[in-house]
Amino acid sequence: MKTILKNNRQGIAMTEYLIILAIVAVAAILVVGLFGKQIKQTFTTSTGAMGGASSNNSAQTTSATTDSMGSFGKNAAQ
Repeated sequence: MKTILKNNRQGIAMTEYLIILAIVAVAAILVVGLFGKQIKQTFTTSTGAMGGASSNNSAQTTSATTDSMGSFGKNAAQ
Protein backbone atom coordinates (compact mmCIF):
# COMPACT_ATOMS: atom_id res chain seq x y z
CA MET A 1 0.00 0.00 0.00
CA LYS A 2 2.86 2.34 0.82
CA THR A 3 4.47 1.88 -2.58
CA ILE A 4 1.21 2.75 -4.36
CA LEU A 5 0.98 6.07 -2.51
CA LYS A 6 4.64 6.83 -3.17
CA ASN A 7 4.27 6.18 -6.92
CA ASN A 8 1.10 8.28 -6.99
CA ARG A 9 2.92 11.23 -5.38
CA GLN A 10 5.74 10.98 -7.90
CA GLY A 11 3.21 10.96 -10.73
CA ILE A 12 1.53 14.07 -9.37
CA ALA A 13 4.90 15.85 -9.01
CA MET A 14 5.85 14.93 -12.59
CA THR A 15 2.52 16.23 -13.85
CA GLU A 16 3.08 19.53 -12.05
CA TYR A 17 6.55 19.85 -13.60
CA LEU A 18 5.15 19.15 -17.05
CA ILE A 19 2.47 21.82 -16.61
CA ILE A 20 5.12 24.35 -15.53
CA LEU A 21 7.30 23.34 -18.48
CA ALA A 22 4.39 23.86 -20.88
CA ILE A 23 3.68 27.32 -19.44
CA VAL A 24 7.33 28.33 -19.78
CA ALA A 25 7.47 27.01 -23.36
CA VAL A 26 4.34 28.94 -24.37
CA ALA A 27 5.69 32.09 -22.72
CA ALA A 28 9.02 31.74 -24.56
CA ILE A 29 7.23 31.30 -27.89
CA LEU A 30 5.13 34.41 -27.23
CA VAL A 31 8.16 36.50 -26.26
CA VAL A 32 10.08 35.46 -29.38
CA GLY A 33 7.03 36.13 -31.51
CA LEU A 34 6.54 39.61 -30.08
CA PHE A 35 10.15 40.75 -29.79
CA GLY A 36 11.93 38.57 -32.36
CA LYS A 37 12.67 41.32 -34.86
CA GLN A 38 14.03 43.70 -32.22
CA ILE A 39 16.21 40.98 -30.72
CA LYS A 40 17.55 40.04 -34.16
CA GLN A 41 18.35 43.67 -34.96
CA THR A 42 20.13 44.12 -31.63
CA PHE A 43 22.28 41.02 -32.17
CA THR A 44 23.03 42.04 -35.76
CA THR A 45 24.09 45.52 -34.66
CA SER A 46 26.26 44.22 -31.81
CA THR A 47 27.99 41.59 -33.95
CA GLY A 48 28.61 44.21 -36.62
CA ALA A 49 30.17 46.48 -34.00
CA MET A 50 32.40 43.66 -32.77
CA GLY A 51 33.44 42.98 -36.35
CA GLY A 52 34.46 46.60 -36.83
CA ALA A 53 31.58 47.80 -38.98
CA SER A 54 30.44 51.36 -38.39
CA SER A 55 27.08 51.83 -36.73
CA ASN A 56 24.79 54.07 -38.76
CA ASN A 57 21.52 52.88 -37.17
CA SER A 58 20.99 50.42 -39.99
CA ALA A 59 21.60 46.81 -39.17
CA GLN A 60 21.12 45.69 -42.74
CA THR A 61 23.99 47.58 -44.33
CA THR A 62 27.37 46.60 -43.02
CA SER A 63 30.44 47.39 -45.03
CA ALA A 64 34.00 46.41 -44.41
CA THR A 65 36.86 48.40 -45.86
CA THR A 66 40.07 46.81 -46.98
CA ASP A 67 43.43 48.49 -46.94
CA SER A 68 45.60 47.98 -49.94
CA MET A 69 49.37 48.02 -50.03
CA GLY A 70 49.24 50.69 -52.68
CA SER A 71 52.60 51.23 -54.34
CA PHE A 72 54.66 49.86 -51.50
CA GLY A 73 56.49 47.45 -53.75
CA LYS A 74 57.51 50.23 -56.14
CA ASN A 75 58.75 52.50 -53.33
CA ALA A 76 60.64 49.69 -51.60
CA ALA A 77 62.57 48.82 -54.77
CA GLN A 78 63.94 52.34 -55.09
